[in-house]
Amino acid sequence: MRSIKSIYAVFKREVKSIISNKLYLTSLVILPAVMLLFFVIFFHRGSINDLPIAIIDNDHSAISRELISMIDTTRGVEVAYSSNSVIEAQSMVLGGDIYGYVVIPHGFENDIIEGHPTAVDVEISGANLSAAGVLRANIQQVVMTLSSGAAISRLMSLGVDEYEALIDVMPINTLTHIIANPYLNYGYYLAPIFMLVGIVLFTMLITIYAIGRELRYATASEWLSVASNSLFSALVGKLLPITIVMIFAMEFAFLLLSIVMGVEFAGSHIVLLLVSSLLIVAYQSIAIAIVAITANMRLALSLGGGYAVMAFTFSGVTFPTMAMYTIARGFSHIFPFTYYCKFFISYTMIGSNIDYLYTNIMMIMMFILISALVWRRLSRVVHNRRYWGKD
Repeated sequence: MRSIKSIYAVFKREVKSIISNKLYLTSLVILPAVMLLFFVIFFHRGSINDLPIAIIDNDHSAISRELISMIDTTRGVEVAYSSNSVIEAQSMVLGGDIYGYVVIPHGFENDIIEGHPTAVDVEISGANLSAAGVLRANIQQVVMTLSSGAAISRLMSLGVDEYEALIDVMPINTLTHIIANPYLNYGYYLAPIFMLVGIVLFTMLITIYAIGRELRYATASEWLSVASNSLFSALVGKLLPITIVMIFAMEFAFLLLSIVMGVEFAGSHIVLLLVSSLLIVAYQSIAIAIVAITANMRLALSLGGGYAVMAFTFSGVTFPTMAMYTIARGFSHIFPFTYYCKFFISYTMIGSNIDYLYTNIMMIMMFILISALVWRRLSRVVHNRRYWGKD
């Protein structure tokens, strides 16, 4: 009962401190909300559309114009320029005006009509992998569609039945069913991860700041006296407002994704929020450990920020962990966000049963115990001012 009163006393003191300190309030409430809204706006379109390319039409025939029209009507490509030469198109690629160009050869229509093989030259800049992938898939699909249509028409002109002509041209079809995110929407996949990384980053930095400011400005004795000289009660009471606000930030992110972005979450929302809360507490525990080890707020903020951001790289979101080198794959396990990403994607997007995800949840909980490993060091830093380094 006494510890609960101590925690509550520190909690009230921290809430007053947050309200009275503009930097603290802005970093804890306003900036996370702005960050979440920014990513909603940034990913609102969902997919990559209307990437500009140039067309070099050396044939100027009805079929070449049809091909150009088909390319332009695809969602991911926009025929922005009609070029007269390859050199001109290349200069536009180098200048960043277009992402690639298509060259239609002389005699394109005659070769198709006479059944001779022909080729459309597609040059795509690989500097941006996402843009290159979209252009390649869209243009390739259009060329294959036009090629199949021309082959079917030629067979039908020879008296072959339409159905038989279709079988001759396309004897094997691919039936592709995309599990989770069937629209291949970036907003459904990257937006949640960016939002969650942002929340984790703010959690780490604000936790370090909250503890560090007590030690940096020599108010630790007052902080501990409010908690009846219990370091555990002092820490819990101080970090509880941050935990609550960040859990609300998580919920706000989920609401934005669901209502504004149209993301459909599988699984229980309560389970998702509980595991997200564990992630926040895990990063707070790591922040405590960083403060205890460095005993320097400026260094702790730098290390904490770098650690939080690196989790995005090694979580397997942009590059699969299974495809990483062994060292990099092993390095990914030092971030609780790696396990949370596996849980989040499997549980909310794929719809996996929670029974398959207990390992990831347990690993997140293991990170919560990290602060216990440096508790004695933290106690010395908090109780004895001489252990706190100069910023």
